[in-house]
Amino acid sequence: MIKNGYNINIVTGANQNFDVRVNNQLKVYFQKIPKIPIIKSFMLAQASYRKLSGMRNSVNVDITHPQLPLTPSFAVPPRFGKSLVCTVHSTWRGEAEAISGEPYSRLNANEKFLVGFNGFLRFFELGMIKRANRVIAVSDFTRRELRKYYNIPENRIRVVHNGVDTHKFQPATDKQKIRIELGLNPDDTIILSVGRLYARKGLFTLIDAIPSVIKRFNRAKFVISGKGQNSEMIKLNAHAERLGVKNNIIFTGYYPDKKLPKLYQAADVFAFSTFYEHHPFAVLEALSTGLPVVTTTVGGIAETIETGKNGLLVRPTDSKQFSDALVYLLEHQKEANKMGVKARNTIVKQYDWSILVKETMRVYEEATK
Repeated sequence: MIKNGYNINIVTGANQNFDVRVNNQLKVYFQKIPKIPIIKSFMLAQASYRKLSGMRNSVNVDITHPQLPLTPSFAVPPRFGKSLVCTVHSTWRGEAEAISGEPYSRLNANEKFLVGFNGFLRFFELGMIKRANRVIAVSDFTRRELRKYYNIPENRIRVVHNGVDTHKFQPATDKQKIRIELGLNPDDTIILSVGRLYARKGLFTLIDAIPSVIKRFNRAKFVISGKGQNSEMIKLNAHAERLGVKNNIIFTGYYPDKKLPKLYQAADVFAFSTFYEHHPFAVLEALSTGLPVVTTTVGGIAETIETGKNGLLVRPTDSKQFSDALVYLLEHQKEANKMGVKARNTIVKQYDWSILVKETMRVYEEATK
């Protein structure tokens, strides 16, 4: 956006309040919020409201661009800026329905709140959507959910897929060296999964798939990277121990953003066992790194992956099909490498941010007419 001449102000959460002018076109306003599950989003929304209210007379805003569903309508003061465009990454109703069949014991505190107070969350989500001059859906699946659940008029929705920095996420030039640098065994077979440890990410399905994989590849290590509450880690570890595969799993916890590209580069295969998604960044990052990907048919994933060509798609929650796909890629290295090359080409040609930012700019232009 900066390269295209935009001046940008970002309001986001942090451990303390402070403003940073990055350059003449970018200023970031950090708002102090507690790291408390569930309420931190509402605390950030309140802090954002106060900050934006104070900025009315000092910053001339053309476009206000909140991200949904995590930004409730009261985060942006009424009539702030000339136009409002919101990007919808998922919907509260869709998320609740996706996890409705999961055992309650597998849900974390955030997910339990999501189910129990879904109507409350949807009220503030819909309030923001109704205020928007244009709504950006991150996939055609997202567009269909907006039409189905909230009856948003078709002429107000524009599909702009999520993108990826193809310079940041590139294929490895020396995989063995990177593994040693990250403390991984260069002789192991590395299957990587990246994402928050939420129920809808399907990690129990991934763990269920591990026994069949290690029968064929006994040096297989499943590196699972992502944040989660202690209770989630305990449940996943207990499940892995019951299946006798705990020693084949490496939980990294939160992985620093600067090091994340190398984690992808260290892997042989990317595994994403989700059962509800719209257009996940982790899959795009893996494809951009040139990894063969095994993931599910849900949401907007099939809008990017053509199974058998630039990845493999399987049914959600089907651990047998998931393990078969992983074994296939590990046994057919030549075919896996071809998929990785096509995966990288898909991202470079269609999902590089330099391409998608132009689509976003067109939506901005529409919204301000």
